Amino acid sequence: MILGPFSLAVSVLPAFRDAFTTWIARFVAVNLYVGIAYLVLYVCGLMQEYAFLQEIQKYEALLDTSGGEEVLSKLAWMAGNGILSFGLVIVSFLVGAVAITTVPSISTWIISTSGITAAAATAGRTGTMVGRSGSRMSAGAIMGK
Repeated sequence: MILGPFSLAVSVLPAFRDAFTTWIARFVAVNLYVGIAYLVLYVCGLMQEYAFLQEIQKYEALLDTSGGEEVLSKLAWMAGNGILSFGLVIVSFLVGAVAITTVPSISTWIISTSGITAAAATAGRTGTMVGRSGSRMSAGAIMGK
């Protein structure tokens, strides 16, 4: 926010021609973080809700009293797995944590802020100027002989 007017003033100079457009692109990309983060969190929340529903179904099946010894075998199986009996929930939370860290890269996929386009354009202009001056010099050398 603070450097916006500075980048506008500097973009008048030929060397910093694309400074203001790069600043605008980065500004828009950073402001997209909130929307993208809400979308990623919503999807992660759906995965976590599914994981919790699966856990609830497991415990409801465990509490079903019509099985007799089958209930004890289910309980022994769940206790034998230890923390893995809660594994789907743990995995959904880990996926959510990893997904939320990708928000900046998703934002730069939407709005390109790498600056490579500005560098390529500058290199292209420089190559064109070198080519024109080289052709003028060779034309002058041929005419001068």
